[in-house]
Amino acid sequence: MDGRLLVLRRSPSARTYAGAWSGVSGYLEDLEPLARAYAEIEEETGLGRGDVALLAAGKPLQVEEWLVHPFLFRCLQPGAVRLNDENAEAQWVEPGALRDLRTVPALEEAYVQTKLAERVERIANDDVHGASWLAKEAVEAVAEAIELGEDPVDLGRQLVRARPAMGAIAGALGRMLAAGRTPEQMVEEARALVESRERASKAIAVIASPHMQKVVMTHSASSTVREVLQHTPPDRVVCTTSEPVGEGRDLAEQLRQEGLTVELVDDSDAEHAVQTVSLLLVGADTVFRDGSLVNKVGTAGLAKAAKEAGVPVFVACEVIKLSPAGPRDPGEERFDLTGPEHIDLFLTEEGQFAPEDIGALIDRTPFLRDGHALLFGDADS
Repeated sequence: MDGRLLVLRRSPSARTYAGAWSGVSGYLEDLEPLARAYAEIEEETGLGRGDVALLAAGKPLQVEEWLVHPFLFRCLQPGAVRLNDENAEAQWVEPGALRDLRTVPALEEAYVQTKLAERVERIANDDVHGASWLAKEAVEAVAEAIELGEDPVDLGRQLVRARPAMGAIAGALGRMLAAGRTPEQMVEEARALVESRERASKAIAVIASPHMQKVVMTHSASSTVREVLQHTPPDRVVCTTSEPVGEGRDLAEQLRQEGLTVELVDDSDAEHAVQTVSLLLVGADTVFRDGSLVNKVGTAGLAKAAKEAGVPVFVACEVIKLSPAGPRDPGEERFDLTGPEHIDLFLTEEGQFAPEDIGALIDRTPFLRDGHALLFGDADS
């Protein structure tokens, strides 16, 4: 549907909670929770498996004498809902309306659990957007959790675990959680973070402008790199296709529409092509304390080939992507780790830094250290 929820008013003759509004529900009996959920949906609404799509499973809730396993589904055929005699009425309502209805116990709490789980799933499975966009989504999810009365640190840890290669998520959430002494302050910091996202990339574009000359090559589709290239177009941009998702194709088309001269090269030709350009400019998903870089798979090979050919390697990234931890495997197969010896310069909104100076930048940015300790614990530093 459109964000509304299907609620069912239980029959006046129901054995439990007669006349109360509820979701589709039933007893587990001999089926696993998800299998029972599909069976109850079909029994109570007439919708088969092809009529719904599972969005998320929330953590089980103890409600009175019941252990409730909440699931959130998208209804693909809302007009096909047909009630059986277990329920007297159905309505599609906005989530906020749950608190105004006489519902079965903890219905709103069950919805909140599944909705937050859905946000985690969405971020975990996103293979289209970059680290900055995902960090914004994570911040908004935690702000929503705070407003719903949930534990922001617990959700923050779930989001960080969901995308271990995305240091921007940990950096943004760490800043949000470390900056706020009260829930209200955390939500305010979340708003400030979302608003500052665009300002940071524009500042980086200005700092990078003296370097944007001749032929610049990039890999993947960093929104920060795109801002840099649009601000000061070089003579020519070389984009890799950046498989397996192929986001480099979309970046090349976007830049062409902005009037830039763009060449698209296959990943198999990229390490040869990088030897013919003036600069390799990439974005970042995580930058570790020693100046190691996590970015789209293929970055490490490109950076090494560039350095061997005498081509400078620059990284454009916001400060929230810095991690006080030591280098480690990205933990996601679509990413790789580039050593600091293959990088010349990091361009951030705070200025430009050599890899060996990243640690000092982290040390003078307290929220990186404090936020990291909240999300990971001191042992991970």
